[in-house]
Amino acid sequence: MSFQFKKLAVALAVVGSVSSCTSNTTAPIVDEQGHEIAGSVASLEQISLGGVSQWILIRGNSIEKPLLLKLHGGPGQAEMATVRFNRLLEKDFIVVEWDQRGAGKSAKAIDPEHAMNIAQFVEDTHALTELLLKRFHQKSLILVGSSWGSVIGIETIQKYPDLYRAFVSTGQIANFTEGMNVGYRFLMIEAKKRNDMKALNELAKIGAPPYDDDAQRDVYGKWLEAYGGLWHSSEKFDRVGWMTSSVEYAWPEKLHYTSAAKKSFNLLLPQLAAVNLDRTARQVAVPVYFAVGRYDHMAPFEVSQDYFSILVAPKKEWVWFEASAHFPQWEESEKFHDLLVDKVVPETQP
Repeated sequence: MSFQFKKLAVALAVVGSVSSCTSNTTAPIVDEQGHEIAGSVASLEQISLGGVSQWILIRGNSIEKPLLLKLHGGPGQAEMATVRFNRLLEKDFIVVEWDQRGAGKSAKAIDPEHAMNIAQFVEDTHALTELLLKRFHQKSLILVGSSWGSVIGIETIQKYPDLYRAFVSTGQIANFTEGMNVGYRFLMIEAKKRNDMKALNELAKIGAPPYDDDAQRDVYGKWLEAYGGLWHSSEKFDRVGWMTSSVEYAWPEKLHYTSAAKKSFNLLLPQLAAVNLDRTARQVAVPVYFAVGRYDHMAPFEVSQDYFSILVAPKKEWVWFEASAHFPQWEESEKFHDLLVDKVVPETQP
């Protein structure tokens, strides 16, 4: 994770320039002729959640469509710059991207630091959900959690089931510490297969997780990406390009993205490392769908599959994404859209 932050920081510093401190701009929703669609919504807003200011992006072709609230990964890895992957979703949902406290446009909300904990993120999710349901006159919404967001998502539906018609996870973290160990074993096996002496030497030097500093995590992340455990799609994993072209972030926000992400990650890592859903969330009262990348070794499917096998829910379904690693919602965005439209929506009608 920190390896990606480091690369993004260097690249943005090279191309950065001085501009206004924040952006409140997002492109309108338009038809094929370039005309704004009547009844659509495209809004970038600062709101108050849990006593601090945070930012949300709301986009959709129609305000009559179901609500879809996305919880980004990291911790600290805000995802408004990936809105390009939501184009299909925007046709069938009101899609809400949220920069959580301490991340992206909500970077200043890292204070107070004592509120940077899983319980507070669950309460922020709950507060945002109630705000959205009231605004769009709906009784429940579909929650999508990615990686770190999958942990917050499970905890939220467990505590507030009545507000959610379904939970869809990608890159599900069930036991962070065990996942790191499974990932390390994958890297060692892969490096031996490839006779990659550089990788073997670097991985042997840092040893098996857990890791105490960013340098060790950088090595782990570098080889995870190099061996396709983070991103498998033929389309380039291009956080730098997505960020630099994003109108939702002003240049100061782009330049501070990485430092905010790293600070959030380091503050929340002790809690993330203690996550073990096998013990804390064995039962939920909301239908759950696991969208799983076949090549995901960031949150290894072996670990999430063990959790899925013991999870009790009104309905649960495991869906393989055969051309994805950690980000099936981006790597196979059309299939992810179809999962939501053809399965989740009809099977969870309120």
